[in-house]
Amino acid sequence: MKRALLLVLIAGLIAVPVFNAAAATYKVGFACMTLAYTWMTYAYQAVIDEAAKYPEIQLVVENAQGDAARQYEIMENFIAQGFDAILVNPLNVDVLVPVIEAAAAAGIPVATFDRRAFNQDSTIFHVGADDVFGGRLALEYVASKLDGVGKIVHILGELGASPTINRALGIHEQIIHYPGLEIVFEQSGKFNPADGLTVMEDAITSTAGDFDAVICANDDSALGAIQAMIDAGIDFDDVIVVGYDGVPGGLSALIEGTLDATIQYPVEMARLATEQLCKYVISGTMPENVDLDINPWMLVLSNYETEAEMNYEL
Repeated sequence: MKRALLLVLIAGLIAVPVFNAAAATYKVGFACMTLAYTWMTYAYQAVIDEAAKYPEIQLVVENAQGDAARQYEIMENFIAQGFDAILVNPLNVDVLVPVIEAAAAAGIPVATFDRRAFNQDSTIFHVGADDVFGGRLALEYVASKLDGVGKIVHILGELGASPTINRALGIHEQIIHYPGLEIVFEQSGKFNPADGLTVMEDAITSTAGDFDAVICANDDSALGAIQAMIDAGIDFDDVIVVGYDGVPGGLSALIEGTLDATIQYPVEMARLATEQLCKYVISGTMPENVDLDINPWMLVLSNYETEAEMNYEL
């Protein structure tokens, strides 16, 4: 695929020039939170592919590698170098507040996607997904499968991240409508398979295996939880497992029957945020909706082939 990107910094360490660097008029920095999550690798590619459509834009990508302090420093460097705009998906809702405000004070527009910061008033727009709605979807699915009665293990995402906060909020808001449902274990699986496995092992021990459903904050942690249940000899006919993201591993687990459902977290938000920021930098055109949340949707075995957002072939 043709890349018109002008400069991409891979993992925040290696500079890779790509096509027509001299043609760029504007420099946009992308403070990428991490590439450790499967979903994020596709969002990252969506940003790069969309920016490639604008030869006026030089995109510089730096990977914070899951470190909020590093992401802060990346943004500080973008400000110091006088970038024309910054795109960021904050690792933590409050750590980046001062540097986002500093960018705004320096006249450098900041746009967020996927994740929010507490000071969204200092950003020019946000494109995300309604994670509260997604959490409600997950709980409703479990409630329907259990006829409103059962014990739930809830594996959270990275603490302090807006998707973790909002997905959990949706679950807790919805469960009050089902007095027969109970969350018997809740702990962070940090959005990754290794922690998902460890936390699920703890859940199995803590509950003595007495649970009816597992809701995970993303598919990566769900895959770890599934492995822990396989290792423990748990029968998947007796447990409902729900993930979030709709990434290839989750879709494969749907086919295998170890995952009952996953919530599609739209990669479209990354593409749309990049499009809107590039257009703003070039022409000053603001998007009509400066706070856009796309509703996620449910994927199950019967609909994933037609409803999954993309085939995830990079």
